Amino acid sequence: MKIILFTLISLLTVSTLDAQKLYKPKKKRKDFFGKVESPNDGKVRPIGLQVQVGPTYTLTRKVNQTFQSEPDSVNRYNEYTHDPSGKVGFFAEVGLVHFNMKDPKFKFGRFVDYIDYGIGFKLIKGRETTTVSQFDASGNLLFTNTGEGNFSKGYVYGRFAVHKLQYLNKTKNIFLDHSLGLNGDYSMLEKSTYIGARIMSTETYSPDFRAQLHYDLGFGIRLKKGRYLVPGVQLPVLGIQEWNNGSAKLQWFSSKYYPVMFHLKYIHLFPAKKSKHACFEGSVEDRKRNEEYLQNR
Repeated sequence: MKIILFTLISLLTVSTLDAQKLYKPKKKRKDFFGKVESPNDGKVRPIGLQVQVGPTYTLTRKVNQTFQSEPDSVNRYNEYTHDPSGKVGFFAEVGLVHFNMKDPKFKFGRFVDYIDYGIGFKLIKGRETTTVSQFDASGNLLFTNTGEGNFSKGYVYGRFAVHKLQYLNKTKNIFLDHSLGLNGDYSMLEKSTYIGARIMSTETYSPDFRAQLHYDLGFGIRLKKGRYLVPGVQLPVLGIQEWNNGSAKLQWFSSKYYPVMFHLKYIHLFPAKKSKHACFEGSVEDRKRNEEYLQNR
């Protein structure tokens, strides 16, 4: 009997020691109730960050015009041609985006899906080649001179635009992004050189400040919830501050240039704010044990 009693006491002592080794004291609330699960996990706010970068390019006319000067005292006259061409620059912008989360009041949907705005810098570049030919009274060519001018303009700008989305599939993760916006540009940097023949009497220069309406067309891809990638192109469509009959051209030397911006835009919506009243729901097993406990009370 004594041997049996001693054996039971020994086994009980070993089990107690093993249990003490396996047991880890609980110090934090999550040790008792499991991981915190907020009702806002995975949700995003209708406001976020937008960043876009890309090259710029200046479009020019395809057909060049040739001008003729008045004959001099011996009936010699000059013919000159300005041939503009585009050059590649760059731009970068950062700003905010606000999505319209309200239900549309019209059957055909909402007018505006989101708005965005930002500030940035863009470098616009261009080139002009001038050819001057002199003829005698009989129309014989006497000589020809050429010249070339290059310019670059660095603008700090602010932009605001409204956007309408056109979805291309049922899951709405591929879409066209149409937007109409307003930009105001102020020239901060300028470099302009001209070498060779030049007709200064025909030159016109745009002012440092420009305000324009622009149209933007993008091809949007939803990467994941609240994250979008939108490559596209932005075109100036109407000049405001520098009117010129509504033309959005940039005038430099004796030619006109239309700056185009090719962008890669990234949109990242901010995560939803965690509720102050978020509760500790615990793991699935914790919730089951709690339900069993409440049922047995």
